[in-house]
Formats: sequence, C-alpha cells, structure tokens
Amino acid sequence: MDHLFQDLKYAVRALRKTPGFTAVAVLSLALGIGANTTMFTFVNAVLLRPLPYPGSNRIVVIRERPLRSDRTVNVHPFNFLEWRNRARSFEALALVQTPPLNVMGAEGAEQVLRVQTTSKLFRVFGLEPALGRMFTDEETRPGNHRVVILGHGFWQRWFGGDPGVVGRSLPVSDGMLRIVGVAPAGFRIGVAEPAAYTPLAIDPAKPDAIGSRSFQCYGRVKPEVGVAAAKAEMDAIASLLEREAPLDRGYGVFVAPLHEYLTKDVRSALVMLMAIVAIVLLIACTNLGGLLLARGVERRGELALRASLGAPRQRIIGQLVTESIVLASCGGAAALVFASFATRALARLTAGALTFGTSDPIRLDTACLAFTGVVSLIAALVFGVLPAWQSSRVDPQAALRAESRSATGDRRQHRLRSLLVVGETALAVVLLVGAGLLLRTFSNLLRVDVGFQPAGAVTMRLLLGARPPEVRIALLDRILERVEALPGVTAAGTIQFLPLSGSSCGTGFRREGDPAGDPTSALSTECSLVSRGYFRAMGVPLVAGRTFDADDRLNAPRVIMVNQTFVRRYFPDGRALGRRLQVEWDDTVPAEIVGVVGDVRHNGLTAEPAPTVFLLHAQTPGYITNLVVRTAQEPAAQAAAIRRTIQEVDRTQAISSVRTMTQYVDDALARPRLNAALVGCFAALAVGLALIGVYGIVAYVVNQQSHEIGIRIALGATGRRMFFEVFGAGARLIGAGVMSGLLIAAALRGAISSFLFGVAAGDRASYLVAAVAISLVALAVVAFPARRAARIQPAEALRS
Repeated sequence: MDHLFQDLKYAVRALRKTPGFTAVAVLSLALGIGANTTMFTFVNAVLLRPLPYPGSNRIVVIRERPLRSDRTVNVHPFNFLEWRNRARSFEALALVQTPPLNVMGAEGAEQVLRVQTTSKLFRVFGLEPALGRMFTDEETRPGNHRVVILGHGFWQRWFGGDPGVVGRSLPVSDGMLRIVGVAPAGFRIGVAEPAAYTPLAIDPAKPDAIGSRSFQCYGRVKPEVGVAAAKAEMDAIASLLEREAPLDRGYGVFVAPLHEYLTKDVRSALVMLMAIVAIVLLIACTNLGGLLLARGVERRGELALRASLGAPRQRIIGQLVTESIVLASCGGAAALVFASFATRALARLTAGALTFGTSDPIRLDTACLAFTGVVSLIAALVFGVLPAWQSSRVDPQAALRAESRSATGDRRQHRLRSLLVVGETALAVVLLVGAGLLLRTFSNLLRVDVGFQPAGAVTMRLLLGARPPEVRIALLDRILERVEALPGVTAAGTIQFLPLSGSSCGTGFRREGDPAGDPTSALSTECSLVSRGYFRAMGVPLVAGRTFDADDRLNAPRVIMVNQTFVRRYFPDGRALGRRLQVEWDDTVPAEIVGVVGDVRHNGLTAEPAPTVFLLHAQTPGYITNLVVRTAQEPAAQAAAIRRTIQEVDRTQAISSVRTMTQYVDDALARPRLNAALVGCFAALAVGLALIGVYGIVAYVVNQQSHEIGIRIALGATGRRMFFEVFGAGARLIGAGVMSGLLIAAALRGAISSFLFGVAAGDRASYLVAAVAISLVALAVVAFPARRAARIQPAEALRS
C-alpha cells in the first residue's frame, strides 16, 4: 500500500512537470470516454433500463401477422375474444384503442388523448388506480356505460388533484361521464400520458361492430409459464383459428416482450452508435499509447537510473501503469462533465423519440457513473500496459550511453508506433466510409417524391363522435364550407390517416366479374377514407378521371378512387376508370372507379407506396379524421382562425394535433438526419484524433533522428531528399492504414446496410471519397515534420 501511495504521488508530480502532454492526454480521453458515456446513457435508458412496471419482463404485446409477410398488423376484436377464452398462459389480456375525446371546459371543447380499453388493462401492467377503481367486466359489455378513469396529469390539471373527484362528472361533447377512478402517475400507453380512460365494449355476438383490425393487445404472462411458452400456445391457437374462422385465413399471431417491441426501431441504431464511439475511444487510446511510447524513450535515462539503483522491472511497470491510471481518472472526470452537457443536448435533439412507455428522463445515473469508471480503467490498461512493458525493458548501461538512440529497443518501439499509426488511420477510414454512406442516404431521402406538396398545408385532428352517419356527413360538410371561405384558404379536405404517419388500414376487394369464391380469395389493398377537396388540399396530382365532388352523396351511386400502384398491380392494361370493385370496408356494395391519383408515401420515406383504394367520407362516414387545409398564408398562423371557425359551426367540436405537413416530413427525416449527424461528428472526431497521432509520431521520429539527419546533410544529402524520405515513410504508413480501413469497412458493410436508402453498402464512390479525403489531409499533416527535417542545420543538430 505504501508503494501505491508513493507511485500515485510520483505520477502526479511527473504529469505536472509535462503540462502539455498531460493536457493533450486528458483532452483525448475526455472526448473518447465522454462520447462513450453519452451513448451509454441512451442505451441504458432505452435498452437496458426495465419499464417502470412490476414484473415488466412478463408484459407482452400481441399482434396479428399475415402468414406470407414479415410485417404485423393490429388485432381484430374477434381474435381478442378467442385468445382470452382459450389461452391459459396469461394472467390478464387487454384490448386497447386510442381515439381522442372532446372534453367541455369553460372556454369550449378541448380534444384530449383517450384510451378505450377492456377491464384488465391496469392488471396487465401490474398497477392499481391512484384513486377509485378499475372498470368492471360488465362495463366492457354492450350498454350505455358512461364511466371514465382520469389520467393522473389530467386530474391534476382539471381538478387540481382533488382527492374527492371520484363520483363527480366529466362534461364531454355528448353528455357526462361519471368518474370512477384516477390512473397511477406516469402510466402511459404510448409516448404521451392519456387524459382519460373509457370502457371498450365488445359484443361477443358481433365483435366487428366496433371495428376490424384496428386495436392493440397487451398481456401479462403467468410467472410459471414464461414468454416463450406463451408464444408457443398462441401460435397453436392461431393455427386453430386460421382453420376455423374465415376472417383469420392467412393470419398468424405475433408475441413479443413489450420492452423489446417498443425499442425495436431504435435498438440497431443505438448499438451502431455505441460501436462507433467505442472506435473513437480506441483511436484515442492508440494515440495515447504512441505518446507514452515516445515519453518512455525520453525518460529512458530516468528509468535506467531507477533500475541501476535496484528497482525491479515489476516496480517500474507498476509506476508507469499508475501514471496511466491517473491520466485515465482525470480523463474520466472530464468526460463526465462533457457527457452531462452532451446528454442534455442530445436528449433535446431526439425530442422524446427514444422514449416510449415511460416518463423517466434520459440522464446520467449510477449505472452511467459506474460505466465511466470501468471504461476509464479499461482505457488506462489499453493505452498504458504495452508502453509500460516496452519502456521497462531498459538496459541501464546502454541507456546511459550516448548511443542509446540506436539501440534495438528504439527500433522495436518504432515498429510499434508505426503499427499504431496504421491502426488508427484504418479505424478513421472505417468511420469516414460509414459517415459518407449515411450522408448519401440522407441526401437521397431529401429527394424522395412523397407524392404531395407539404408546403402550405396545415392539419388537425377532428373527432366527429358516435353520431348518426347523416349527422357526421352534414357536420363535416359545414366545416369544410366555412373553412374554405376563410381568407387565404385555397382548399380543404379530410383523410382518416395522414401521409407519412405510418398508420393505415387494410381491406380486401373483388373486381366485378371475378368469381365469388370463399372470403379468403379477396385481393388485398390499403384503404383510405377521404372527403371531397382532400387531393387538392394535400397537393396530390390527379392522373386520370375526376376527384370526388359535391354530387357524390350518401344516396348517390357509390364511387371510389385508386392510386397508380393499384392500377399497375390489378389493372395491367391501365384501364381502371369505370371498372367496379366490391370493397369489403364499404359493406360489400360495388363502387365505380372515377379517378386515379398519384402515389403517396404513407408508411415513411423508405416504404414504397402500396395499392390504395380511396373511399368517400360522404358515402362511408368515419368517426375520426384529419382536416387538411391549404393556405396561401403562413400555415401555422392560420390554425387559430380555423379553430374559431370550427367552434362556430359546433362548439362541442374540438381539434388537436395541429401541425403542418412540413413538420411531418421533417419528422420522417429526423432519425436519418440524426444518424448522419452523429456518425459524421464522431467520424470527424476520429479523424482529428488520428491526425494528431500521425503528426505526433512522425514529428517525434524527426526529433529523435535530428542528429542523424544533421550528419547526413553535412555529408552532402540535400534538404529535398530528407523531405521526401520522411514524407515517404509517413505516406507508406498512411497508405497501409487507408488500405486496411477499406478492407475492414468492406467486411463490415452488412452491419450498416439496414440504415441505408438509395445507396449500396459497398458503394465505391463513398469508399473512394473517404480514402482520398483522409489521405490528402494526413499527407498534409505529415508534410509539416518533413519540412522541419529538410530545414535542419547540421551545426545545430551536432551541437544538440
């Protein structure tokens, strides 16, 4: 222990004597370790930290899956009832839908997030209401059950956290709801905390009366069963239903732990970024290893003197490793400061996109502190042990002689430093290639034709409610007429699911003249419910025929429109106008195709448009829709006037989710933009660290060989020759590093392919640009010490 304290004090004194070296070492480690701590903070919060529910590892999400597809779809209520009756692996199952709710306040209607659910939702998540009770089974059967459970935040906002709220009434657009409970704090089904929970009543005799595949299902697996066994049982039940029920032909079941399901879209990106910052840290450690090797040569006389005075080799190694640990500790402390700022900045950039199902903020915690400590220790060992081992191999007599510079140890250390240059250059090339591919991907996404004109369009969600069809149609007509009359508005319309939202509905259809067959022989298509004026408001081009107009009414002949992909797939001759389809969504009444519109991307920028049938709201009215208004004025500024107009038409009609279509496009670009930006920043950091390492090692070699260079110049060698010798030696190392990096990048191309769009993982242009860029910059860096070698004066070199 005494030796340890002596080594620590000596290490501090030694590092204080070389402030330049210490500052560079600590800064390099702070950047490398800080980047790792920042990314680990996100990995810990999103992937490692369990959801804040008791037994969260037993909560699963259940979806349906077409048998001939990798995608999953929402759940049909008929299947939920069958699963609930047949499955024995679950403590509880809950079906969920999230329509908005219009709540009446002093200033009019306010649209809030509502969860409609069966009776066992809180039991699935292992929670109890903060006040009152859960829904009873009777309240989730058909009937006029006017009850509500308040969300915790909504209870505090509207009722001031009054503990006597149970039994009171909540005014809504169609009457009153009796409050029976308050949800626990922080509970959420989605990104936002719901304001209210209402019963989802399912009629076992007619389960599809509340909708088809448009529900989410969650379950809690029994502790003695396990998720794998529950999945096997559900697969068996799905196979039976696929044979027994016509609507289940071609469908299986998907079961996954909830945490795994919620993080599936960000897991691979976070793992990739964690690997990248690990490479950055490795480059920083490689740099420091080279610096310590050089420092060891400079301290050879000191180490030889200690050895000659009787210090064993293990003692010398221990002293040098202690210095590395002190450096790593200082670097780790500085990294925590860097990571605290970087984490907050990155959390603002992600704007909640990496959290789901929890309200816990992303922040440094005990696990992150422990991670930083472990990484700092590993870094100390990585960059400290090999230099310490090499520097301790000292011959006291040879080291104290003047000719020690040409000793075998110098040549061995020169080879090690050369390998370090090659290694860090190779790693920098790998990151540059990845950054180039992601930048190409982002550039390609910017040029994607989304199929509509986002500029000038503002959207908002409307809840028309469970009114009679004629009332819903008339209400929407009045809203559209009044909104279209506003100054600056050029068009207005509605659609059930907005483009780029990732939400859509599927259905089946038959062409007129096709054999009837069984229910499973229907062709599949996406289905969208729109109003007149929608295509003009969204800026979707009309390719053929006409759009919906005011003459297309509830009692008029049924009409539909389709997109170009639909025509290409199901009418190869291109003649779709006038053809009649029997669409299952539209209660099997045949409808005539009156128009063909351009393709629109609904499921993100990278998903190709699917065949889509457009139904008319005036003939098939819905309950929830999104209003789209095209205006010549600033879209966001027009929202207030639109809101007032809607309130004038019906004071109980509220709006929510007021956004421009440009914001939806920005959201679709957010994740690839973030990936490209982060990888680009880390690649730039890696290149900077690598260049510092290259410069430091080449400059050190020139300094060590200045005596020899001076003699050669005195004997007739020209400065030009010295320049090209030094420059050539550095160029050979850089060339070897670049070639090694390209080979490593090619071997790892499969790891990045899933993040790319419009560019191959082996894109030659990206590889070439990365190789040329780092070669030019690195050669420019090597030129500086090479010029210094060419300018060495023999007299000064011989005197030194």
